[in-house]
Amino acid sequence: MPSYTLLTPADCRRVPWKNGLGTTTEIAVEALTAERFLWRVSIADVAAPGPFSNFTGYDRLIAVIEGVGMTLSVNGGAPVARRRMEPAFAFPGEAAVDCALLDGPIRDFNLMLDRANATGAVTLLSGGDCLASGEVVLVHALSGTTRVRPADGDAIPVPPGHSLLLRGVTTALVSALDGAEAVVAEIRRRESGVAA
Repeated sequence: MPSYTLLTPADCRRVPWKNGLGTTTEIAVEALTAERFLWRVSIADVAAPGPFSNFTGYDRLIAVIEGVGMTLSVNGGAPVARRRMEPAFAFPGEAAVDCALLDGPIRDFNLMLDRANATGAVTLLSGGDCLASGEVVLVHALSGTTRVRPADGDAIPVPPGHSLLLRGVTTALVSALDGAEAVVAEIRRRESGVAA
């Protein structure tokens, strides 16, 4: 049965990075085992250049939502620039990733997925609509009026700084009205996934 949960800033929890060099605000997480999560959605505050934490066995998708942007160098490769509201950058969690800031601190939206058990996507909206689907869909409103209309229900408003967590929904139309901005995370379990 479909369920919808509106998450407020008070529902989120601030946690240190694994490498101890910063903090992230955990919006939602689903446990896989006592030691591992199936997926996690968070927003990290990046105030200085440096390495990313190691998350072996996870796929990561990251997008800049505040500030100018950053460059990411994966396993010593050429730096890749990501600016605010540009498409999410995907990389394996065990990769050695170094971050440099383009012009001051940023905040980034992170979707992390246990590679053996889940897959997903991140879509950024600056006005307009997108049709989201997945066993889990999380819509985080950045600014303006965002509305989510599940296939089986009425439109649900999501205020800025809040998130709507949808479970068991086949599809949902996400509308960022009048230039509003939002981030949409879609999560699916892999058919062959086996919880360890």
